[in-house]
Amino acid sequence: MKKRHVQIYLFLIFLLITLSACSGSRKNEVIYRFTANEDAISLDSLKSEILGASGAEMLVVYPDSDVVIIHYDRFKTHQDIIESHFIEFGYTITLVSKRKIEEKDQPWQRK
Repeated sequence: MKKRHVQIYLFLIFLLITLSACSGSRKNEVIYRFTANEDAISLDSLKSEILGASGAEMLVVYPDSDVVIIHYDRFKTHQDIIESHFIEFGYTITLVSKRKIEEKDQPWQRK
């Protein structure tokens, strides 16, 4: 009987660990520094392409800046897909930072 109790406890511990791992953040923020090549297509077209794809939620480019901030859902898209859009449109990019976005870091969303 004790062996059965130990198995149940181990299963419950495994279940709790699995649930806590799955409840992590789904959203990432990437910050890139970009430069336009000679054959680069307009930045507005690039923004439309990235935001039109599934998963990208926010894209910010400040005027007269070479930095872009993108928030995306990592279950719907991937960082490589976002980077491929930049390359396809004629931009050279450098990853400045990447981080997970926690729910508390998003004050603009309705709770």
